[in-house]
Amino acid sequence: MLIALFSDIHDHTAPMITALHRADALGCQHLLFMGDLTSLSTMQTMREEWPHPIDLVFGNNEQHHDFHLQLAESLPDTTHHGTAASITIDSRRIFFCHYPHTAAREAALGTYDAIFYGHTHIAAQQQGKHSLLANPGEIQGRTGMRSFGIYDTRDSSLRIIRL
Repeated sequence: MLIALFSDIHDHTAPMITALHRADALGCQHLLFMGDLTSLSTMQTMREEWPHPIDLVFGNNEQHHDFHLQLAESLPDTTHHGTAASITIDSRRIFFCHYPHTAAREAALGTYDAIFYGHTHIAAQQQGKHSLLANPGEIQGRTGMRSFGIYDTRDSSLRIIRL
């Protein structure tokens, strides 16, 4: 299965919609979001534009966490995990969060096949002995390079897609 990996939207919905449509066209069937949607309307738009399941976590820019959790609960195929998530998709153990230090700590444990994070706005990936550790970059465009990731559960590989 191909899984779209997004982070750091910061309410920039136009590039988010472009990225969602591109990920869908490339065959992604699930979306993991590593935080910093910022507002509730961005989550609502994400759900309206993405036809597959969404799993997401908080970044450091979401205010009113309770409202985000309530909205996610009311949306179909949308699961908000709070600050971090440990899930299994297609027999792959996946951990995702917003912060790189949390992701690095989990990578050192060797428990997961893949670990994803955001926050830095910079796409990066490294293959450790036990797991892939990666940041899909940012949708916002603050650094001048908008990107998202596609994780392939068949071989635990990652491609970074520039927008």
